[in-house]
Amino acid sequence: MTSQFSYTLLPHEETGVPSKVMKDLLAGETFLESIATAPYHVASFELHAQAQKHYSLETREIVVNALRNQNFNLSSSEADSLESFRNGALTITTGHQLMVCGGTVFFEAKILGAVALAKASSRELGIDVVPVFWMATEDHDFEEISSFSLGEYTFTWEHPEAKGPVGELPTDSLADQLETWLDQVPLNEAQKKLIQPRLQAYRECKNLAAATRQWVRQWAEGLGLLVLDGHDRSLKSHAAPLWSEEMDGTYSKLIHSQTQDLVAHGYKAQVHPREINLFDLRDKDRKRFELADKECPDYFISPNALMRPLYQEFLLPNLAYVGGGGELAYWLQLGEAFKHLGRPMPLLYLRDSLLLKSTKLARALEKIEMPLAAVLTQSSEDAKRHIINQDHSLQAEGEALQQPLVSAVDQWNTALQAAYPELKQHAEALRVKMMNLAQRTAETRYRAQKRRHEELMAAIDAAYSAVYPEGKFWERKASYVDLVGSLGADPRNEIVENMSTIKAGTWVLSSEK
Repeated sequence: MTSQFSYTLLPHEETGVPSKVMKDLLAGETFLESIATAPYHVASFELHAQAQKHYSLETREIVVNALRNQNFNLSSSEADSLESFRNGALTITTGHQLMVCGGTVFFEAKILGAVALAKASSRELGIDVVPVFWMATEDHDFEEISSFSLGEYTFTWEHPEAKGPVGELPTDSLADQLETWLDQVPLNEAQKKLIQPRLQAYRECKNLAAATRQWVRQWAEGLGLLVLDGHDRSLKSHAAPLWSEEMDGTYSKLIHSQTQDLVAHGYKAQVHPREINLFDLRDKDRKRFELADKECPDYFISPNALMRPLYQEFLLPNLAYVGGGGELAYWLQLGEAFKHLGRPMPLLYLRDSLLLKSTKLARALEKIEMPLAAVLTQSSEDAKRHIINQDHSLQAEGEALQQPLVSAVDQWNTALQAAYPELKQHAEALRVKMMNLAQRTAETRYRAQKRRHEELMAAIDAAYSAVYPEGKFWERKASYVDLVGSLGADPRNEIVENMSTIKAGTWVLSSEK
C-alpha cells in the first residue's frame, strides 16, 4: 500500500523507553527468563503456540458464546475472527481501562499493536491468530479514566457521585458535557470524523462499558478485533475454581513468594499482593475482600490487578499479551501462580509506542544536528553538555584556563610537603579543596557558555518539550484525536501495516514524507 505518511522504527532495545526490568525481559538470559520468555523472536512464538495445545475445548465454547452474546451485529471481519476462534485459532490480547474518548494515544496504539502482532504471528507460524481487546470494565478508578486532551484543551467528565466499576456508570451526563465542550474546541474534518461516533456512543448506550464497546468496534471495523468483557456471568461462573482457591489465599501465597524472589534479584514489586486479591462488587461498589466469603456469587467477584491476568489466561489461548512496561512488570510476579493454574503464561510483549514528529520537532532536531534516538536516551541537560563539548575551542579554552591553577596547586603542594612532611595530610586536603574550587569555576563557565549558545539551547528545549510535553512522553499526554488532527487523517491502517512485525519499538510518524 502507498503510504500518506513516513514511519521510522526506533527499536526498544536501542532507546531509553523501557525500564531496567523491561530491558532484561527483552534481552533474555537473565533471572527473568525463569518466569517469562524473551518475546521478540519467532522461536518464542512457536514455543508458546505449542504450549496452548492443551487449551480446553469447553472453555473455548464458553468464550465463543460470551463473545457472540456481548457483540451484536457482527461485522464481516468480526464474524470471520469469531469463526476462526471457534475453529481453533489462538489469540493475541491487549486490554485497557475505559478511558473517555480513548484518553491518551497509547489506548489506540495498544489495540493496533495487538492487531498487527496477530497478523505477524499468524504469517510467521502459518496458523490462525485473532486479536482480542479486553475491556477493564470493573476498574473503579474514575479519576484515571475521566479526562483526555486535545492540544491545549482538556476535557474532564464531572461526575461527583461516581463509584464502583466504571463500566456500569451511565453516560448521559458524559454525552452532554462532551458535546458542550466540543462546541468550544477547534476541530478539523478528520478529528470530527473520529470523535463523533464516540460522542454518539455515549449518547446512545446505557453505560460506559456498552459505549466503549460500541465506539471501539466502530473505529476498529475491518481489523478483525474481538472485544471481550470479563465481567460476564458465564465467564465468571466458569472461573469459579479460581475464585474459590484465592478465597483460601492459594494464589496470594504463590504471588507473594514470586514477588519476594524478584525483589531478591534486584527488581521491585510493581503491585503489592494482598491476602485475598479479589474485590466484592455487591452494593454497586467495589470493595476489597478482607475476609474470605465463599457465599459471594461468582458474578460479583472481581479480580484485582494481580488476579486479572490469571482470569484472562484461564479463558483465552493467548500467544502474547501486549502491554506497557508497568503492566508487564506485575505479570512477572505471577510465574508460580501460572504453574499452579496449569495454564502457560503468554509472551509478555512490550507494546509499540507512537511518537509524532511534528514540524517543530523536525526543525529543532535539524538545528541541533541530533538524531531523535538521542532525545530518547539522554536528558536535555546531557544533550546541552554534549553540544557545548563539541566545540573544541571551548574545550581548549577550559584546559588553558585550568592548567595554570592546577600547576600552581601542584607546585605549592609539593613544596609544602618537602618543607613539612608531617603536614602531608593537611596539604592533600587543601589540594582537594582547591581542585573543587576549580571545578566550580568550570561549572560557572559552562553556564556562561550555555548563555552564549542561546539559540542551540532553545532548540534543545524545543525538541525535548515536543517529545516530553510537560515532562511526559508524548503518547502519554496527547490523544489519538491529536494525532489525527496533526496528520489530517486517521493512520490506523498504515500503523497496522508497519507494525506487523515480531519486533517492537517507538514508531515515529510524520506527515512529511
